[in-house]
Amino acid sequence: MPVKRLGKPSFLRVDEVKDGDVLVAVEPPDLVEAEKSKWGKERYRIVVTKHNDREFGLRRWTMNTSTSNKLLEAFGEDEKLWVGKKIRIRKREEFIQGKQKSVLYGEPYIEPQKTLETS
Repeated sequence: MPVKRLGKPSFLRVDEVKDGDVLVAVEPPDLVEAEKSKWGKERYRIVVTKHNDREFGLRRWTMNTSTSNKLLEAFGEDEKLWVGKKIRIRKREEFIQGKQKSVLYGEPYIEPQKTLETS
């Protein structure tokens, strides 16, 4: 029987990442029902870690609709295929309920191509 993590990781905070950081999905996303959501809408939540940063640990990220739709389009409907996928963070300042706040958006991360050496 495989060993599973006990307890849940803490939530991802806006101040823990910066614009351009790359996160990696370590578990398939799960749907948070509207009744249990802070915003009263269905949202997807995913467990992520920061790419190439062992000290960061695991975080739960409840994604906004824009992010989950972009990732769904890129990664597909099979949630198991999301595991191991990289997500680039885009941090934006927006007015929410009359206050300016930092908002995290995610987009599929595509590894940059290496330049070919010519002889």
